[in-house]
Amino acid sequence: MLLRRGALPWAGVAATAAAAAVVGYGVRADLGYVSSPPIAGEFEFYGAFALVAVVALLAAAAAARPRERGASRWGWGAGVATAASAVGYGIQTILDHVDEPRLVGELEFYGLFVGCALGALVLGAGAVFVGRRRADLTARLGFLALAYVLLVQLIQSLWD
Repeated sequence: MLLRRGALPWAGVAATAAAAAVVGYGVRADLGYVSSPPIAGEFEFYGAFALVAVVALLAAAAAARPRERGASRWGWGAGVATAASAVGYGIQTILDHVDEPRLVGELEFYGLFVGCALGALVLGAGAVFVGRRRADLTARLGFLALAYVLLVQLIQSLWD
């Protein structure tokens, strides 16, 4: 089903661009490259590739047009984990600008944001795998979860 929906080529572009971003991240760290401003160098080495991967994953989600409105547990799990992590990311952004006990910030960051993002990554990959032969929303929810994880990782790495 995934082949007929045209999502597979976009998934291939996303995987290739994500791999290039990982290599670029490693090369930048090994070279100790510094540019002015520093964020420009980081975007040069891996940010552009990561952004291409996000756009390709969104295109794959759009191309995976479902004939049915249901989804497998993998798809719904990926969607819920993505939404929970997005809420955690918003809370984390707020907590960055207010004084709170260190433990609260760490629990929120590593628990709600990162924990749910890791869940979205695993469940999203599983949803794409399971959804490749289904005619429902499973693959689309998986692609959206993977795009979210890649986008927030890009934002976090450029922000820090």
